[in-house]
Amino acid sequence: MKNSSQPEERQRIVVKKGINIVILPIHTVHYIEAFDDYVKVHTKDSFYLKKKTMSHYEKTLDPQQFVRVHRSYLMNLSELTRIEQAEKDSHVALLKNGVKVPLSASGYAKLREVLGI
Repeated sequence: MKNSSQPEERQRIVVKKGINIVILPIHTVHYIEAFDDYVKVHTKDSFYLKKKTMSHYEKTLDPQQFVRVHRSYLMNLSELTRIEQAEKDSHVALLKNGVKVPLSASGYAKLREVLGI
């Protein structure tokens, strides 16, 4: 088992919101964004801070579902609607909720590879 302390982490992310503990099923996560020593776990209605690293989630989450598209962004492929050219050499991923996630050059290449284009 990859992570014996939390074997369910591929299916859910447990976060605190105020004094409450919230369990986020992984399919409800739109994207994860680096934020200082934390990550912001973005869902449809909100975001939650979690004291973990981007590389932790990159290793833990299913690489066919979540792709590291930028140094600061890990994106749920099921939320992707299209890839747009932002400037001459840069692209953004447009999510179903209208959020534009920046793509690094290597992230764009990785995204194209995973999508088979």
